[in-house]
Amino acid sequence: MKTLKKTLILLFVGLISIGFAQDLDEAGVAFNDGNTAYKSKDYVSAIESYKSSIDMCQLIGADGAELQTKVEAQIVKAYWKNAVKLYKGKKFDAAVAEMKKTQEAAKVANNAKYEKYAAMYIPKIYSSKGLGLYTDKKYDDAIVAFEEALGYNDKCVDAFFGMGLTFKEKEDIDAALANFDKAIANGAGNKKAEKNVTKAKSAAQGMLVANGAKELQIEHTQKAIDYFTKAQTYGDISGSSYYYLALAYNKQKKSDDAIAAAKAGIALGGDVSDLQFELAKAYEAKGDTANACTAYKAVTTGPNVKAAAFQAKEVLKCN
Repeated sequence: MKTLKKTLILLFVGLISIGFAQDLDEAGVAFNDGNTAYKSKDYVSAIESYKSSIDMCQLIGADGAELQTKVEAQIVKAYWKNAVKLYKGKKFDAAVAEMKKTQEAAKVANNAKYEKYAAMYIPKIYSSKGLGLYTDKKYDDAIVAFEEALGYNDKCVDAFFGMGLTFKEKEDIDAALANFDKAIANGAGNKKAEKNVTKAKSAAQGMLVANGAKELQIEHTQKAIDYFTKAQTYGDISGSSYYYLALAYNKQKKSDDAIAAAKAGIALGGDVSDLQFELAKAYEAKGDTANACTAYKAVTTGPNVKAAAFQAKEVLKCN
């Protein structure tokens, strides 16, 4: 009787061992199927196979631990590849979801590298989504997307730049400038952000110059000057912008400032005749007839030719 019990126990243990071995083989097959799908860039199928393999390894227990570790390492890469693929396909929400899965899988696998990659990409994806919405003129939705990006990275240059562009289109100058400034500040010294820093400076300056010109048209000369002056903080403004600045200063009878602006515009290759006309007016206001005559004579094209000739011949009696 005791011999029979021992025989039955050994048989039962043997059957369990065989069962575990079969389960481990099946887990290995699922892992290999995942690898095959991964190599063919079918990352969705690869992930499903890896998940099946992990589930089987967990049921097996200690005997499946070694294989489970290998599968957990590989599924991180599959999630990552699929997330990037979705991002490139502009499926932004799905890409974010997959990046979050990449983070979770990376934590399980103790893979700090991919956990960091995913954390870096999530705000980048939200920023790209925002720029797409901005392009489609869905400005309020774009702002929400940029805010999502900043929720993951409060120094995200892409998000601040996109937010600046969006507020610019909404004609909220103060908000646009605030975001452009943050893009510039957070991107300083970062080669990867250099392109958007340059774009932010250009966009901020262009917006200020355009608004300065608008204010000048309605005779808001001081506001125009403030805009043009602020624009210079983002880099050298164009020769044509200096023309508007010289015009504004002449309207305010600030001759020295008008002369400085006109000369700066001429040096930058602005419309020489227009700039010379404003330069001449400033010199004339100062009582500097010699320089005024020289500048008026330099007006050879454009709408001010007759006015310049009249001032030179009839008013200043230039030689």
